[in-house]
Amino acid sequence: MLLIALLPACRTTKKAYERGDYETAVFNSIERLRRSPNNKKSRETLRQAYPDMVATLQGEINDAKLSPDPLRWERVVRYYEVLNRAYDEIQRAPAARQVIRNPQNFQTDYNQALRQAAEVRYTMGNQALAAGKAGDRERAKEAYAHFQRALELRPGYRDSERLMLEAQSYATLIVEIEPIPMHSRSLALSNEFFENQLTEYLATAPFSPFVRFVTVTETQALSRDPDHILQMSFDDFVVGQAYVKETVAQRIRDSVVVGTHKVTEDSTVDVYGKVEAEVHRFRKEISSGGLLDLRILDARTGAVLTQRKFPGTFIWEDRWGFFQGDKRALNDEDKQYMRKQRESPNPPPQDLFIEFTKPIFSQVTQFVGAYYRDR
Repeated sequence: MLLIALLPACRTTKKAYERGDYETAVFNSIERLRRSPNNKKSRETLRQAYPDMVATLQGEINDAKLSPDPLRWERVVRYYEVLNRAYDEIQRAPAARQVIRNPQNFQTDYNQALRQAAEVRYTMGNQALAAGKAGDRERAKEAYAHFQRALELRPGYRDSERLMLEAQSYATLIVEIEPIPMHSRSLALSNEFFENQLTEYLATAPFSPFVRFVTVTETQALSRDPDHILQMSFDDFVVGQAYVKETVAQRIRDSVVVGTHKVTEDSTVDVYGKVEAEVHRFRKEISSGGLLDLRILDARTGAVLTQRKFPGTFIWEDRWGFFQGDKRALNDEDKQYMRKQRESPNPPPQDLFIEFTKPIFSQVTQFVGAYYRDR
């Protein structure tokens, strides 16, 4: 069965070699030889494909080094990665090692290419950072990406980490979240919970590495002014609007056992009849809702960059009831009402306020996230 399974794979590997895909041919051949060390076709393909792959990639490396592309050394790095991977795979496969007795190790060349590539990114990062310091935010973002890439190529390369953070600071939009004013003549309400939840979420949400949300207090501790102002206010809200409805209904149920009848000295039969009840059901709803106005302003000009209004509602419900008559006449829904004979105390207005702001919170975070994502 193994031989039958390997036949199509061998043909695929051979075809890869014939069309000049030496990389696929080499790595497929090595994998086949791990599973079938004596496979003649895989041995022959590897014997032919490996030197061709090395020669081809060395040609690509030479061409890349002569390219005007400033990032050419990263292409060189990728080619050397393939060559070194082939070396490692051959070393780990005894059958492949028998075919390619002296695979080439390009680790030294690879390390040199990594240093060259990291240095190019470091130089380009410094050039972009200079423009970023002059006020070009997009160039500061480019600088961040260059230093980040330099660190990926060579972890700890020179002072790339410090410069990356410096570039990030020049590229970052500071968004100041203003306190939300509250205007309620009849109720002593606080939006502290909503405001704290929103501020905490925005401060930690991964919208963009170049956007930072701060409070007014935090802004005062910074060495720069904010770029945007996030303003929010409740245009209108109602808390605790109550509505009570009573429903009175007659319940009649037939074929209910209402007694027994003695037929003989030793036996009885059930007597069926009709039962009735008058049911009083009460439902109280307390509705609360409001509309939040959100605006994002340019901190320097005061211009409105975007504005949206977000509605929120919450309905608190209570049910209770009583009946007169036979309990057996009640239906299942009646029984749910009868679990309570009195109404529950109304929830505090502050709790109702918090509840109707929860859907507003979701809308606001989605909108702000979409606005600042990738900025």
